[in-house]
Amino acid sequence: MTHEKQIQAFLGGLDDTHREGFMAYAEHTYSVVEIWLYAGVLGYEGSFSALEKWIAQTYPKLNRKAILLAESVKLEGDIDFLRQQVQMDLVSAADAASKIAHLSKELRSHLVEIDKMTKAADRKGLVMGGADRVLRELKAIFKGNEDLMNALDLASESVWAMLADEG
Repeated sequence: MTHEKQIQAFLGGLDDTHREGFMAYAEHTYSVVEIWLYAGVLGYEGSFSALEKWIAQTYPKLNRKAILLAESVKLEGDIDFLRQQVQMDLVSAADAASKIAHLSKELRSHLVEIDKMTKAADRKGLVMGGADRVLRELKAIFKGNEDLMNALDLASESVWAMLADEG
């Protein structure tokens, strides 16, 4: 089954409220992993790669971390270039010192931001992944009890909403 068919089957099985909620979540959420976990809460049983391809086609995401990393590399290059110009007496040391200090400060702020993004994504992904695993295990344990399964489904959606809102 193609990735498009997997996603269409999943979306077709949702009621209008859940489908619209999922589509909005997929559009506004940066993390493909978080979207996949939420899809699992809603009953998605397809592959991660199918969902990832569908998201890339339907809701392309800006990779802010990659942009910051690329800018950091450019800043390092600019700092090295200025140092070389000073060594070749093309730029005065006084002028270069001010420019290097400014570029170094900008580089440090980029590195701090990259670190924050990585830590926040890792923490949230671990928490959401753990919650998803617990809920899936509970559903597997109580598979035959329809009343309990309905309660677990409602609890899953509530837990998911709470975790997603913690941002």
